[in-house]
Amino acid sequence: MDAKQREFILLRADGISYDKIALQLKTSKATLIQWSKLFEDEIKDIQFQSFLQIKETYSYSQKSKYETLLKQLNKIDDAILEADLTGTQLKDLFAIKNNISSQLEAIEKRISTDAKVTTTNEMGYKEHLRLKLSEIE
Repeated sequence: MDAKQREFILLRADGISYDKIALQLKTSKATLIQWSKLFEDEIKDIQFQSFLQIKETYSYSQKSKYETLLKQLNKIDDAILEADLTGTQLKDLFAIKNNISSQLEAIEKRISTDAKVTTTNEMGYKEHLRLKLSEIE
């Protein structure tokens, strides 16, 4: 693999079109298509690593938000237990609690993992089952 091929792999992994790469590298589109087949695994690996970094960043912010919401919910629960039931603020605390619970449920519905179970659908295709956080009790 030479320097031009390495540059091609990086450009293609970034989703740059064959036409643009051909102009930049001064290489025919036919050659680039051959390289694409030849270096398919390398291109996909770079794309995977890039998306993994994005996912880790996004997951961290989701984790942080989730932890914050749970802490707020615990504080509200404590305040509800200590609240004087004759006050009207209790209604507001329940409204806030319901709002936070809804946000937590929305996060839990989005977060899933590979359940390590594979099934075959009615058309004969293999499907990997995913387990959502909201399905765990």
